[in-house]
Amino acid sequence: MNCKVCKIPIERTAEEKALYKKFGFDDPELCFDCDHRQRSCFRNERALYSRKCDKTGEHIISVYSQDKPYKVYKSDVWHGDSWDALEYGRDFDFSRPFFPQLAELQKAVPRIALSNVNGENSEYCNMTVYNKNCYLVFGGDYNEDVQYGTLCMNSKDCLDNDLGLECEQSYFIGDSSKCYGCQYIFDSNNCNNCYYVSDCTGCTECILCTNLVKKSYCILNKQYSKDEYLIKKNELITGSYSQRQKNLNEFLNLLKKRIVKFSHQVACENCSGDYLKNSKNCKYSFDTHESEDMYNTVVTYVAKDCFNCTLIGHGAELCYNTQSVIDTTNSISSYFLFQCSDMAYCDLVISCHDCFGCIGLRHKRNCILNKQYSKEDYEELKSKIILHMKKTGEWGQFMPHYLSCFGFNESTAAEYFPLSKEEAIRQGYNWSDTEEKRPQAKKTVTASDLPDLISDVTDEILDWAIECEKSKRSFKITSQELKFYRDHNLPVPHLHSDERHMVRLNLRTPRKLFDRKCANCEVGIKTTYSPSRPEIVYCEKCYLTKFY
Repeated sequence: MNCKVCKIPIERTAEEKALYKKFGFDDPELCFDCDHRQRSCFRNERALYSRKCDKTGEHIISVYSQDKPYKVYKSDVWHGDSWDALEYGRDFDFSRPFFPQLAELQKAVPRIALSNVNGENSEYCNMTVYNKNCYLVFGGDYNEDVQYGTLCMNSKDCLDNDLGLECEQSYFIGDSSKCYGCQYIFDSNNCNNCYYVSDCTGCTECILCTNLVKKSYCILNKQYSKDEYLIKKNELITGSYSQRQKNLNEFLNLLKKRIVKFSHQVACENCSGDYLKNSKNCKYSFDTHESEDMYNTVVTYVAKDCFNCTLIGHGAELCYNTQSVIDTTNSISSYFLFQCSDMAYCDLVISCHDCFGCIGLRHKRNCILNKQYSKEDYEELKSKIILHMKKTGEWGQFMPHYLSCFGFNESTAAEYFPLSKEEAIRQGYNWSDTEEKRPQAKKTVTASDLPDLISDVTDEILDWAIECEKSKRSFKITSQELKFYRDHNLPVPHLHSDERHMVRLNLRTPRKLFDRKCANCEVGIKTTYSPSRPEIVYCEKCYLTKFY
């Protein structure tokens, strides 16, 4: 069987075939990339716009640009009592397919400007909960004083933090946990005051190192005395932009030569994929934590028994073909569900159960196309609609591309499963030509302001100011951000925060498994490191034997 979109061959395992039968759906004939790309195009994390609230007329920050054909309400209004999504309810028309009717409802029901729950002084965050004093954090929760982060959790006073867990006073973090005072740290844990390190555990005061465990005062994996180390540290960690670039280039060369474990798995049983932790029976799953019995999933936290899902967690269970659902059970083919159960083909629904084809509902049950029914009438009508959708070929499919409220280039799909504009349009995705107008914090610092804010202005900062003025994509530095750079002896960046995010993203392996052999014992392994990559790949046994 070939993927019906990209035409590459697909081989389903016996487990996959059994799961399709378990959830009661036919095989959608999509490969892993095309399947997750279709769902991910419904989620916009990072593209923020300035627009007006369609209820109050106030200027607000939103993931929907002003030219989008949707009603958009500021968050407190959307959650308030001044409107009711049932007002937009309608009868189902059996003379037409289901998806066009859902599209019409989608354009009528107001949408929330940002998904930013219980944030404090964190107005410019999206897809987040319980952040404090955070700025441009996307998909990250329970952080404080974090700026420019993606899927970072429980971190404090960090900047440029992607998938960092419980990190503090650190900069440029990728897939690391419990690190303090570190800069440019990747795939490392429990490290303190380390710079340009990868695949290290329990290290303190190390620079340009890889694969170290419980070491101190090392540079380029060479041991130094404390006094020797501090002299060399002063030469390498200067706060100079040119020295930083030199360090980065050397670090990138180190990454190519290092030994890597075939998969980033910690305390896992019977799992395949990458970046899994404390999980069991998770197959072809990526960025999966505290989960069990998952298959073909991307980014899951505390989830169980789900299949073909993207970005789900915190109690998600028995979900199929869903995107961005939290604390939700027994639901299919839906986007953005929070504390729901028994849902199908719903979009942006909170604290509801037994709903079908609904949008924007809160605290409702037994609804179809936002119309209320008795339990008996709901079940009867739902069964008829399912039979109708089976005849039209819609049942079991995820919502089609045109139901996404975003252009492909605005969506999370463009980051992890990229397509060119031509490819995206050819595959039926929307594309946004609207110029992205990134809003800034209330207190901002422009390049021309920098000399007035610091007394020890260097030629480097003045050069950066000139460069920023010439840049095709200008950006501002917040006062909070500038203080972080000064406090941590860091040069002001020359790249926009989105571009820095892509640098970190490109340092990760793709969410794809390849067949290889361990470079040491030659046992067969499945790994995200393709055979053409330069790293030396070990199986888990050989890796642990060598370094632990």
